[in-house]
Amino acid sequence: MLGLLRLTILARLLLPDDFGLMTIVMMVVASMWVLSDMGTSASVIQRSNLNRVFMHTAWHINWLRGFILAALCWLSAPWLALFFEHPDLQPLLQWAALIPLIQGLESLGMVLLKRELNFRQRAYVDFAKESANTIVAILLVLYWHASAEAMLWGVIAGTCVASILSYFLHDYRPSLQFSREAAWDIWSYGGHLMGAGILIFAMTNLDDVIIGKILGIEQLGYYGVAFALAGILTNQLVTVFNAVMFPALSEIQHDYDRMKRVLGHSARLMSGVLTPVVCFVAIFPENLIEFIFGSHWLPAAPVLLVLLCMGWVRGIATVFGPVLLARKRSAVIHRMKWMEFGLFICTIIPAVYYLGIVGAALVLLVVYILSLILHVLAVRQELSGGMRKIVAGIGYGAVPGVTAFICAVATASLLPDERLLLIGILFLTVWGVFLWLREGVFIKQLLQMAGKR
Repeated sequence: MLGLLRLTILARLLLPDDFGLMTIVMMVVASMWVLSDMGTSASVIQRSNLNRVFMHTAWHINWLRGFILAALCWLSAPWLALFFEHPDLQPLLQWAALIPLIQGLESLGMVLLKRELNFRQRAYVDFAKESANTIVAILLVLYWHASAEAMLWGVIAGTCVASILSYFLHDYRPSLQFSREAAWDIWSYGGHLMGAGILIFAMTNLDDVIIGKILGIEQLGYYGVAFALAGILTNQLVTVFNAVMFPALSEIQHDYDRMKRVLGHSARLMSGVLTPVVCFVAIFPENLIEFIFGSHWLPAAPVLLVLLCMGWVRGIATVFGPVLLARKRSAVIHRMKWMEFGLFICTIIPAVYYLGIVGAALVLLVVYILSLILHVLAVRQELSGGMRKIVAGIGYGAVPGVTAFICAVATASLLPDERLLLIGILFLTVWGVFLWLREGVFIKQLLQMAGKR
């Protein structure tokens, strides 16, 4: 919600060019971070016999990685500004070098909280991080009339707050201990995750490079805002889900029957949560964009719709991903990502050239459809079959959202003046009633579990 608030306010105060510049900056910083990820966090979560030496080794790898990336970001800034033919990029990228430097110093206590399923403490850090980002960015825009710089300093402030708080919310403290054996264990598990992460990041960021180079910074701004909004509406839910499911499934990784039952509930829940979000926006995407960001952002509406569909498919695919991680099948994930990347790299340039920013979104949608198919097949082989009920759960969870969508669209066709509020209320009412009739017992169980937690 804080991310949506920040995006809404900044989109009304800034221009698409500002968002285009910030998209490039964050793409560069995030690409360096992802490309160098050795899977330290995943190794800590998955490892059953965790010890302090292993933790200290992982922390040293992280801070060294952050220091190297900061130096690379600073040194590459002039060359990247020249490549994108935008001199304003150089100072932005040089200040952005602070982000990996600060991230590398964050305590691994945050990873241990995830491993221990202690998400209350992690929520404090996430909330403080987003709050600092939002407050600093908006204040800089309003009082210092900054543009892309405001968004950058908001990110830096949020990263700083998260790194500081990480040392207060867990008792882990780093030490000078370092083990070559532990470093090799981290690499043997995380090396494949690093390769998969590189390919994932390439597929979700090379489109920005191609759009910026072929179509210009303004079109990249439209695409970046649509991608950010779609991410807030779908990917945030997926991120939370993965944060819970990976450590949870690691605890039961040898119990196939129990993992199948968890997958069935998870598939139905993910579909039940994402489907109404996508369907609600699909009723009136242009009106939603105009209401949140203003009429000058209307070119982002068709892209948003395609990216929301992509978010739905990606969300369903990530239901199956934690199973492979928990079963230590990172090599399988790596091979699947090569297949997806092959499809992406062969289609992205012609799609952007002929279809513009919508073409880039369509390529990602097709790639994630392939990803979903590959994940289902891989988990089916890993758990020795039994996937029919799990896949059926996806359709079962989508029924309330799809039913509400059909009712709302049918009603909208009967209202020539397009009473959007009435249509929205109808959608939510039909979805809520249908969801309670179909999933009432399941919702009560979830509420009881949340109350105990």
